[in-house]
Amino acid sequence: MAVAAPDAWRGGDRDASRLLRSIVLGTVPVIVVGAFFADTIARLFRNPVVIVGTLAGGALLMLAAERIGARLRMETTLGVWEALGLGLAQAAALVPGVSRSGAVLTVAMLMGVQRERAARFAFLLGIPAIVAAAGKAALDLRGQGLPSNAVALCVVGVTVSAVVGYLTVRYFMRYLARYSLDVFAVYRLALAASVLGLAVSF
Repeated sequence: MAVAAPDAWRGGDRDASRLLRSIVLGTVPVIVVGAFFADTIARLFRNPVVIVGTLAGGALLMLAAERIGARLRMETTLGVWEALGLGLAQAAALVPGVSRSGAVLTVAMLMGVQRERAARFAFLLGIPAIVAAAGKAALDLRGQGLPSNAVALCVVGVTVSAVVGYLTVRYFMRYLARYSLDVFAVYRLALAASVLGLAVSF
């Protein structure tokens, strides 16, 4: 995609060019929502009732995505509005209980994209969002000073998360090529029931 960037800028029709444009378009909503509404969303929606609803709602959408549509499309066939729609799905993850990758994956499948290809796009779309979030956090922390061992801890943390992240994504993609999202939907429903039970007990 990096090599295809000039072609993408010129409106080229190569797969890598179309994919890069979709990622750029899909990144716009999360940057706008994150920059202007992240604090408001956290304040309004960080409560057990919302979390139960988003966990259960996400599970039902996963079950629906597995049963609706042909899912024959590639991620390189996304149009402008579809890419923006997937960006909005990613931005919805600012609401507690919404999985960023799960939301993008599910909505892409509802658009007819193959499960494995939808997951690939979800992970690629997450890269700019994660980098932007890290940059925002770094700006928020500037001027606060760092303990002497902070750099070493950051290096260890980044290295471990990179290795674990790579292995997780690699084997998760293999899993999705063969199996449905049903197990994740059941997990979300069970977690929603647990959160509801805890909320009621307190």
